[in-house]
Amino acid sequence: MSRIAWRLVPDKSVIKRLLKWFVIINAVLAAFGIVVGGNAEFVGRVHGSSFLLVVSAAGLASIELGKTGDRLKVAWFVGSVCVLVTGISLLALTWGAPLPDGAGKPVGTAAVIGVVATYCALISLICSRNLLRTICWSGALLHGLYVTFLIWFEITPFPGRILALFAVAQSACSMLAVIEFIGSRRTGSLESEPSERVVKFCPYCGAADLAVRPPLSECRKCEGKFQTFS
Repeated sequence: MSRIAWRLVPDKSVIKRLLKWFVIINAVLAAFGIVVGGNAEFVGRVHGSSFLLVVSAAGLASIELGKTGDRLKVAWFVGSVCVLVTGISLLALTWGAPLPDGAGKPVGTAAVIGVVATYCALISLICSRNLLRTICWSGALLHGLYVTFLIWFEITPFPGRILALFAVAQSACSMLAVIEFIGSRRTGSLESEPSERVVKFCPYCGAADLAVRPPLSECRKCEGKFQTFS
């Protein structure tokens, strides 16, 4: 079974219930905006609120499913908080509530951190190669630091071109991760057998964060490698 399956199976029922509630809330908000809304601005605010709710929930769910390693526990928590703060701030702006003076830069920084954390969690979820995952993570962190620097400091030499270069490199890295994920899924489906023994925990440290590269499996926590026999 692939790594993404191991992550999704234990949380499948919880995620399914959350998605159902988000669909219901989204439909209720949309219907309310259509029936009660007296003007286009009000309907737009209702639908904008619904969109922000879905995006924020997707970000939080992605971080929860993709987070790895106890050493990064604080980073994932900070990322989740930043996603929540960004969603609440944008929701307030949608309904015309102004942000406090001087809150623009902190909120912008929180938005950058939330996006970077969500991206890194998604890459961790779909990418099983340490090198590729490290490159994607490093690119996202550098991109986020540069955007944060632009938020807090005004610089004139070529900021747009540097951002474009970051975007191109990050897009290429992301596509490689997606291609690697699709390839690993196809390989796993072709090579798996009904009698195959499924290993969920590392025999060395007991961690559940495993990467399967037939015929070997590798623990991401202690980097121990082992092979199973049916």
